[in-house]
Amino acid sequence: PYKNETSDRRVSMLILGDSTAFGVGASNPEESLAGRLAKEVSATYAENYAVSGAQVRDIKRQIGYAKLEDYSFILIQIGANDIIRFRGAKEKAGELSLMLKNLPTANKTFLLTAGNVGAATLFPLLFRPFYTKLNLEYHEAFAIAAKELGIKYVNLYKPKEEDPFVKNPEIYLAKDGLHPSSEGYRLWFESLKQVL
Repeated sequence: PYKNETSDRRVSMLILGDSTAFGVGASNPEESLAGRLAKEVSATYAENYAVSGAQVRDIKRQIGYAKLEDYSFILIQIGANDIIRFRGAKEKAGELSLMLKNLPTANKTFLLTAGNVGAATLFPLLFRPFYTKLNLEYHEAFAIAAKELGIKYVNLYKPKEEDPFVKNPEIYLAKDGLHPSSEGYRLWFESLKQVL
C-alpha cells in the first residue's frame, strides 16, 4: 500500500479501507488513489491501514491503529466487499457512521465506496445488474451518512453508457477483472479532485 511514515508531519494523511484503499490493481503504490492524493496535496507523512477484503465492520479496528490525533487528510474507501456479499446499504451506512464518529480530527476527510461493482468483468453477467442496483443504494446511503458527519463523499458512479470501466475494461480494470488498474485509479482520482 501507499504509505510514507516520516518524521515530517506537516501535511499528514491517514488511509483506511479495503483493497481499493490498499491500491490493489495499481502498477505501483504511487498510482493508487492514496498515492495520487498524497502527491496532489504534497503529503509529507502517510499512514495506511487498508486491508484487502476489509468490510465496513473492520474500519473500527483500523481507526484504532491511527498514531496521530489530528491529520491534514483522511481517505476512507470501503463498502465493496459488503456489496459483493449483498449486505444492506442502510444497515452498513449506519454501522459506518457510528465508527466514523471516533475518527481522529482532520482538515478534510473523504469517503468513497466502489464506483460500480456491476462493471467488474470478474462476475457473471447475470449478477452484474444486481450489484449495480445495490451499489447505487450504497452511494445514496453513504452520501447521507457523510453529510451528517461533515465528511466529503465522492460518488464514483457513472451510468453504464458513460462508464469507462464498462466501455473499456481492458484499460481501466486490472487483470483480475475486479480492481481498478492504474488508469482506473487515475479516473477515480479525477472525481476526488473535483471534491478536493
